[in-house]
Amino acid sequence: MITDIQDASATGACSVCDAKAIGINFGVPTCAPCKAFFRRNARRKELLRVSCCHDNGSCSMHDMKTVPHSNVRRCSSCRLRRCFSMGMKEELIRTEEENIRHRKLVDSNRQRREIFREKQQIRQSSLPQYMPTKSQLLDESDWLHISNIVSIYDTHCLQTYLDRRAITFNNRLSQSDDYFLLTYSTLLPMNIALSLFSFFRALPAARSLSHVNQSYLCKTNIRPLLFLNMFELNQLCFTEQCQERLDSSTWRAIFGPDLYERFVSVDKLSKRLLITDPIITRLWIVVLYFSSTLFCFYDPQSSLNIPTKKTPIRETQNAYVTLLWNYLVYRYGDPNAIRIYSNLTLVYLKMQPIGSEIGIRLRTRRELAVTNKVLNQLLTIDEHECEK
Repeated sequence: MITDIQDASATGACSVCDAKAIGINFGVPTCAPCKAFFRRNARRKELLRVSCCHDNGSCSMHDMKTVPHSNVRRCSSCRLRRCFSMGMKEELIRTEEENIRHRKLVDSNRQRREIFREKQQIRQSSLPQYMPTKSQLLDESDWLHISNIVSIYDTHCLQTYLDRRAITFNNRLSQSDDYFLLTYSTLLPMNIALSLFSFFRALPAARSLSHVNQSYLCKTNIRPLLFLNMFELNQLCFTEQCQERLDSSTWRAIFGPDLYERFVSVDKLSKRLLITDPIITRLWIVVLYFSSTLFCFYDPQSSLNIPTKKTPIRETQNAYVTLLWNYLVYRYGDPNAIRIYSNLTLVYLKMQPIGSEIGIRLRTRRELAVTNKVLNQLLTIDEHECEK
């Protein structure tokens, strides 16, 4: 059974005004009004000046237990200041370009759902009569697990990737173009791997495993998931054309011409087949991570310890497989759940041999030795980091 996760949103209180929270927004639990307020005003730095406050910086909104919500929201200056102090992040606000891209994804997803519904109606008469009802598929604990996985991914994987990407391009100003291009081939896969590593290390179900099992999963299963994670990050992050060209040239250099064409083909296939539902993609990544192994090559010089007891790994994976399947059936119906699950499997099976060949290139090509060494170092867990 999946380990219960104590999430901050379980308190039900908005971190800014103490009203009822609707979920994690821009990094912290907030209500709908504070979410909208921060989206509108986060970039209005003039509001942070003391002169904008009704009480010159000593606004009564700081006394959260005695002031009504309406008064708390009255002072925009103190309210925005409190948003930042509670950890709300400006960089998580979508730009106009990202909003346009997001709306297109939503429209595309809606059209696919309509097609699914039409096909479901045609096949409805052939469905077994003993199928469980929606209320039997997912209970309150299951929804809590799903909510926490989405939140942990946003907080650790997505935010780590955004932070590392910002550092990478900020440092470009102090480097020559040749040196930056040389190091970027290491920084790009490193940033994707580190973001995925941060996500798995934050999962309570992963931390509950022994040090041997944790180390084993990190070393064998993170690399094969880099491309699947990259697909999810690309859906979430707005990328300028100059960066897309830089990423493309980096992958072309790492893959080589023939392998790069196969990678582009699989990437197009994933965009066509994978439905843009973040819950599905993230649960699928978790299911694959808790596999006995996704990587069959073992370096004789590696210090990898192969677990003698893999039962905890299999039990954890079974729990996440059940959770993913129940969500698919709940959201899309049985026939469409089969179709979506089959597409997930097909895309990953297409990605896996490409990832295997890239692993060979990283281990055997001299110009990629630094990238391979950095990835090995990143995916190593110290025993003292594991919870007892």
